[in-house]
Amino acid sequence: MQKPLDGRVAIVTGGGGEIGGASARALAAMGARIAVVDLNSEAAALVVDALRRDGHEALAIACDVADESSVRAMVEQTLASFGRIDAMYAAAAALGQEMQQRDLDVATMDIEIWDRAMAVNLRGPMLCTKHILPTMLEQGSGSIIYASSGLAFQGEISRSAYSASKIGLIALARSVATQYGRKGIRANAIQTGFVPPIHSKKPTLPAVQEILGQQNLIPHILRPENIADVVAFLVSDASVAITGQAVVADGGFSAHTPTMKDMLALLEKTHRSEI
Repeated sequence: MQKPLDGRVAIVTGGGGEIGGASARALAAMGARIAVVDLNSEAAALVVDALRRDGHEALAIACDVADESSVRAMVEQTLASFGRIDAMYAAAAALGQEMQQRDLDVATMDIEIWDRAMAVNLRGPMLCTKHILPTMLEQGSGSIIYASSGLAFQGEISRSAYSASKIGLIALARSVATQYGRKGIRANAIQTGFVPPIHSKKPTLPAVQEILGQQNLIPHILRPENIADVVAFLVSDASVAITGQAVVADGGFSAHTPTMKDMLALLEKTHRSEI
């Protein structure tokens, strides 16, 4: 039986991570051949090994997306192996413990951390786009997806550099969609919500997970597969009418007023007619 993405090739940067890996699996399940790209070559290889065991065509590529020569080599390797590039999900981001601990408020901002966030989170997707566009333009089609975040639109007490880099990706998606849309290229960003890391050595504190989870409007926390399904949809022809958009996939986190949790607590103590 023919699958929706048969014959197509997708690059997933940050493909060794949980959301990136889930997205690689979702795209492969729809028939795409996958280039799993990650700075951590071992993590990329693990994802590729699993894909191959399931009968999918996949390639692991070590790449520093912040370095143009590394990106150029990654694209060349993908083309040499698969002959085309039809989609890219740019999920690589600077998310390590050091980034989280040092990416604080603006008054105490570590410039090294700011520059690292911009290099990986924003310049990286731009460089990848720059080097895949010639192939996509020659083919006359392509779907580019950037991993943005709800923090692009919501102020936070820390993570100033991360937030600024993520809103930049939405502007980049709109620029690419506007500049190349008539030539068959679509570009979108996914505004993701909080997806708790499953295999991290230092997972998010349970108390923090509970605070964030209570703001969702779905009865469960977001899982990597929930975001991967949105990625697969945006790559497929089913989303042909969607381009230049920030697609929200946050479990309803951003859909309600900031007072929701407090109002629910009040309702538990007070009859609705008294409010």
